[in-house]
Amino acid sequence: MRRNMFALVGVVLLLIVGMMPAVAHQEATPESGLAELGLPVLDVTVTASGFEGIPESLEAGRYLVTVTPAEDTGEDGGGVSFLQPAGMSAEEFLGLLSGPPDETGVGAVPSTPIGEANATPADGGEGMGGPPPAVFESLYAGGTYAMPGQSAEIVLDLPPGEWIAWADNEEAAQEPVVFEVTGEMPTDLVEPESSATLSMAEYVIEVTEGELTAGQQILKIENKGAQPHFVFGAPGPDDLTQEQLAVAIEEEAAAGMTGTPPVYSDLNPDEDLSFEGGFFSGTQSTGTTVWIPVTFEAGMVAMVCFFPDLADGMPHAFKGMYTVVEVGE
Repeated sequence: MRRNMFALVGVVLLLIVGMMPAVAHQEATPESGLAELGLPVLDVTVTASGFEGIPESLEAGRYLVTVTPAEDTGEDGGGVSFLQPAGMSAEEFLGLLSGPPDETGVGAVPSTPIGEANATPADGGEGMGGPPPAVFESLYAGGTYAMPGQSAEIVLDLPPGEWIAWADNEEAAQEPVVFEVTGEMPTDLVEPESSATLSMAEYVIEVTEGELTAGQQILKIENKGAQPHFVFGAPGPDDLTQEQLAVAIEEEAAAGMTGTPPVYSDLNPDEDLSFEGGFFSGTQSTGTTVWIPVTFEAGMVAMVCFFPDLADGMPHAFKGMYTVVEVGE
């Protein structure tokens, strides 16, 4: 049975933990200034089994979400993302992700959308290796991840409807929380001041406004594509190139087809990339925007999206959705 490609989000989070230096787990979370905007705050504590601090009902609006892992999450830390199912209830959506019963007894067997690579979510179908079409039709508001001993922040929008707070991965140990957002979206939303805008689309990640510089700053992340996307950023060697990252991803893809561990010819992501000074921003749907605080050192940062593709379930990185961005002094 092939792995459900939607769980790649969880794999990336585990990769983040593995690359994070142990000393960084004890560092204090820097002040971002986002609290000074006066936005309503949603404080979420991620435990080993679920999420605390999410009420049954919220007013529609733009929120400052803070994420803090509890001690029982151990060295993995934890994150939370927000999803609004389309055309079905939250309960139905969560049941759909688990898939139909597997007669072999191994586990659930998910369905997979197929179609043209540039298709819209409504064009999805059934196939092998990826998530159901409803995955692409749902609204993803974004999310973030915090390391042990730290907290993370993100500003995102929660329009009215039934929402799911979850770990952005149906295989995670945390039980999703279903809650209701009521009322109407305010028309006078406060926008955080950002130093740069990072735009995602098929299959592109690029800085479209401003520039990244060393130090703490607010990064605006928008999805202009037709499919959901997320972005994982990690600093690499000062001489890191786009070509090196491309080769490493191609070698990862080739290994995935054979089921064997990848053998890297040059750049080894496990050894040459570090999450220290990097970031993770959870899945966003087209037209959504989030703001996250980031702290960079001068140098090169690799940015990648591994969300499964509508056409064949393959990670977007395998279709060229990656980049290397220089962070100035």
